[in-house]
Amino acid sequence: MNKLAALWLVICLSLAGSACAGNLLAVKQGNRPPFSFRDAQGKATGIEVDVVVEALRRAGRGVTFHEAPNVRLLAFVKGDGIDLAVSVRGSDGDGTYFSDEFIRYENVAISRRNRHIVLHAIPDLDDYTFAIWQNGWRDLGPDFQARYRPSADGRFPANYFQPANQNAQNRMFWVGRVDLIIVDKKVFEWYRKQFSAEFNTRVELDYHPIFAATTGFQVAFRNREVRDAFNRALHAMREDGSYDDIVARYGMAQSP
Repeated sequence: MNKLAALWLVICLSLAGSACAGNLLAVKQGNRPPFSFRDAQGKATGIEVDVVVEALRRAGRGVTFHEAPNVRLLAFVKGDGIDLAVSVRGSDGDGTYFSDEFIRYENVAISRRNRHIVLHAIPDLDDYTFAIWQNGWRDLGPDFQARYRPSADGRFPANYFQPANQNAQNRMFWVGRVDLIIVDKKVFEWYRKQFSAEFNTRVELDYHPIFAATTGFQVAFRNREVRDAFNRALHAMREDGSYDDIVARYGMAQSP
C-alpha cells in the first residue's frame, strides 16, 4: 500500500466513513490563523476554510479537511483519494485543475514608529534585523530571493530570522528581538490581537510596502467539473458580499 492510499484509509476510518460516503476530501496546510487553523474543538476553520466550504456548498458538495505539509499538497491531489488541495499555485495539467485565485496575501515590512526606520527598497533591509515566515526568502520575488537565500552550507544572512511558525515570528517582533517583521497584514493583525494581553500592541507602527506584488493562491482539483462549479460559486460570493462577510468574521477589515 502506498503512502497516499494509507493516508486515505486512515482518514476514512478516523471519520467513521463520512468523507468516504460522498464528501470531498481536501488537504490544507496546518496552523496559519486567520487563514487556516483549528478551533478549540479541533474543527478546521479560518478564512480559507470557510471560503472553500461555502463555495463547495453552493456547488452542492460537502468537504472534509485533512492537514498536510505545504510541499506535499499537490502530490496528494495527484494521488488516489484526495479531491482538492487548498492554497496552492499552478496551471492545469497532469489531471489537476486549478481554480481562480481565491485568497491573496499582502506582505509588508512593519516596524515600531519610535524606531524611526525608513525603507524605500529591499536593499534597505540590510541595515535591520527582521523576522519572516519559514522559507519566506523564496516568496517575495527574485530580488529578495537573491539577497536572502541561504548559502551553500544552509546559513542565512545575520539579520534574517525565520522562526518555526508564525506565532513565534510575531512574538519575536513584539518582544523586541528584531527591528522589523515581514508578514501578511491579516496574519499580523490576528496575532496583534492574540498578544494584546501580554504585550503593548497598541503602539504606533509604520508599514513599509517595499514588495512589488501581492501573492494569490488557488485550489487544485482532481475533477474539472467540480473546479468549474467552485469558480462559479466563488464569483457569486464576491458579487453578493458573502466573501467579505467571511473575512470580517475573523476581525479583518477587508477582503484580499
